[in-house]
Amino acid sequence: MSDEPAPPLAAAPLGPEVPVAAPSAPPEGVQRQRLHPLTPLLESFRFLTAAAAAAGIQAFTSRNFLFAIYIALAAAVIGGIASLIALQYRGFVIWGRELHIYGGVFTRSHRTVPLERLQSVDLVRPIRARLFGLAQLNIEVAGGDGTDARLAYLKADRALALRAELLAIAGRPAAPVAEPAEDEEAPEAVPDRDAGLLVPQLTVRRLALASFLEALPAQITFLAVFGTAFAVAGSIFGFTRVATVVWVGFLAPALVGYIQSTIAAVNRFLRNGRFRIARDGTNLLIQRGLTDTSHETVPVDRVTGVSFAEPVLWRSRQWKRVEVWTAAVAQQSATAVRSTTALPVGGPDEVAAVAAAAVPDLPSVFATERPPQRARWRMPLRWKRTGAALTERAFVVRHGLWVNTHVALPYARIQSVKVTQGRVQRMQGLATVRAMAAGGVGHDAVAVDRDAREAVAMAAELRDRADAAAALERPRLS
Repeated sequence: MSDEPAPPLAAAPLGPEVPVAAPSAPPEGVQRQRLHPLTPLLESFRFLTAAAAAAGIQAFTSRNFLFAIYIALAAAVIGGIASLIALQYRGFVIWGRELHIYGGVFTRSHRTVPLERLQSVDLVRPIRARLFGLAQLNIEVAGGDGTDARLAYLKADRALALRAELLAIAGRPAAPVAEPAEDEEAPEAVPDRDAGLLVPQLTVRRLALASFLEALPAQITFLAVFGTAFAVAGSIFGFTRVATVVWVGFLAPALVGYIQSTIAAVNRFLRNGRFRIARDGTNLLIQRGLTDTSHETVPVDRVTGVSFAEPVLWRSRQWKRVEVWTAAVAQQSATAVRSTTALPVGGPDEVAAVAAAAVPDLPSVFATERPPQRARWRMPLRWKRTGAALTERAFVVRHGLWVNTHVALPYARIQSVKVTQGRVQRMQGLATVRAMAAGGVGHDAVAVDRDAREAVAMAAELRDRADAAAALERPRLS
C-alpha cells in the first residue's frame, strides 16, 4: 500500500452540469390572486339561513323585534370583519406548471396542483352563486388523493378565463363553454347537433316522468308494508292507544321514508334538468342543472367503465341511465367513489350513441349467461337478471332486481382479476370472478356464483384479453 497522500477532491463534480430543480412553491413576493369578496358569505350560506330563521322565530314568539334587529346587525358586522380577514389569507397563484391554492386563518393550508396531470376543470354555478353572477371551478387531477381542488367563488367571466388558462397550460384545449348569460332561460352552453351534440336535449317532461317512475316502487313499498302493519294491529287491538303506538312505531318511519324518496327524486330532477351532452375531440362535455348548474368534462381516454341502469318501471319504455367511470374518480377512497351520469334517461338509440362515444365500438345491449341452476336458491328473485359475458370489447356483468344494471369493463382497463370461493360455494362447486378496474376501489365487475371450472377459465381468459388490449392501447392509461 502506498504512503502517498490521496489527491485533493475536485472543486466541482466532474461531468455535465446537473440543472437545479425549480422550487415547488412561488417566492414570497409573488402576488396572490384573490377570490371574490362574497366567498365567505356564500360558503356559510346554510348556517346564516338557519341562524336567521331561528332569530326570526324567536323574535316572533317573544314579540321583541328590536332585539332581533340588533342581533342581525351585530352578526352582519362581525361576519363582514371575519370575511375580510379570511380573504387576506385565501387565494391562488399559477407558478410555472403548478397551481398553488392557499387558505386558512388559524391553520394555514397550501395545496399544489400539478397541471401536467390535470384531467378536467369543471365550471359549477350553485344557485346562491348565480344570484351574484359567480361561479366555482372544480379541478380534477389524474391519480389524485381523493379530494378535488376547488376555487370558489369567482366572477363567472373570470372563472371561464381561468379555466381556459389552466387547460392551456396542461396542454388540453378548452372545451367550448358559452359564457353564462344573465337571462337564465337562454341556453348556457354551445352544444347543438352541428357542434357534436350526441343526443337531443333532455326534455323536462321525460325527466320528470323518469324521476317519478324511479321513486315510485320505494314509495309504494314503504306505504304498503307499514300501512298493512297498522291496519292489522288496529283491527286486532282496536284503534285506541295501541293504534297510536303503532302509528308512531310504523307509519311515522314510513312517512319519513316516503319523504326521503320524494326528496331524492326531486333532487335528481333538479340536478339533471336541461341536460346536454356533446363530443369535442377526446372529451365528453356535459352540462346540466336547473338550480345549480354545472359544466363537466369527461376525458374519453380515461374512461375505465360504463354502467347501464334500468329501473323496473322504465323497462316497458326501454329507458336506461348511463354512467361512466374515470381513472381519477376510481383512485379515490371507497367512501368517496362516485361516477358521472352521462345520460340521466334515454331510449335505445340515445343510449347506444352515448355508450359508443364513451368507449369506441361498445354496444349498449348485451346477452349475458346466467349462473347455473344450482345457484338459484341463493338469489331466487335475482337469478333471472344476473349474468356475465365476455364480449369483443369488454367484460360485462349483470345484477339487480328493482334496478337491473349492466356493467361493462373494457379489457384495456382491467387491472387485476381474482377468483373467490366461500365455504357454501365450495360445497356447491361455485365461485365468483371479480375484475377490478384500473386503480378502482369499488369499481369492479363481479360475476357471482359461476360454475367453479367456468370461473377459473373465465378469469384466465380475462387476464389474457386484458394483457393483449393493454399492450395495444395508445396512449396507455397512466
